[in-house]
This record gives sequence, structure tokens and C-alpha cells, in this order.
Amino acid sequence: MIIGLTLALIVFLNFVYQAIRMFRRVSRQVFAEDAVHRFQCRKCEEIHTLTGPEAKKIRWAPRIKKSTPRRQSTSYVFNCPHCHKRTSQTYLYDTNVTKGAGMVRIQMNEEQLPLLIDFLMKGLLPFILLSFIYRFFI
Repeated sequence: MIIGLTLALIVFLNFVYQAIRMFRRVSRQVFAEDAVHRFQCRKCEEIHTLTGPEAKKIRWAPRIKKSTPRRQSTSYVFNCPHCHKRTSQTYLYDTNVTKGAGMVRIQMNEEQLPLLIDFLMKGLLPFILLSFIYRFFI
């Protein structure tokens, strides 16, 4: 019993560590000098890009999140560089998927995929394996 609880605690702490590590790496990657973010203005429909440091300036800008069972979008409110009006700018993700009547939502860029896979392998897979191991001992 004590060994099982110790093993469960170790797996849980590993999950927390891997989650914190993934979020820190994603944050560094998003705001890096060479990062490129694409936005589409709601007024003029023009697509423009921002670098990582420019995107860091607007990260606390007002956000508009729209979620339906089939679609999702995230918009930030700031001045458009084309039409120079303060309006919502829709963030264009490389992967924007909504499946299972809105139960599964993924918004990410291609650079973040290896970080997600690393987290799933090192953080979530031990939980799955531990559940299979506990079935044999119960």
C-alpha cells in the first residue's frame, strides 16, 4: 500500500513538473525574437504579422474568445497597422481544431507540437501506465 501511494505521488509530481516545464518553454518560444504571429483585422480583413517582442506588448490586451461546438477563435483588441483603427485582431493559429461537440479544442502553432508531444510522453504517459499497473494489484 505504501509503495503504491509513493509511486502515485512520484507520478503526480512528475506530471506537475512536466506541465510547468512545458508552459515555460512555450512562453519562451512564443515571445522569442524570431517568433512570428499572424493576425487578421476585423475591420479591413488584412492579415499582418507581429514578432515575439511585439506580441509580448499586447499579451495583456483585452481578449475576445468565441467558442461554439464547431469553432473557436481568439481575438485581441489593439490598433491595426493597416487601417490604424482600434479593433479586434483575430489570432491565426496553424492548428485550430474543435472536435467532439466542443469537448476537444486545440489552438497551437507548428513550433509548439514537439513540446506538446514531449509533455504527453513524459507527463501523461506515466499516469496511463500507472493505471494499468494498479489494475493488476487491486
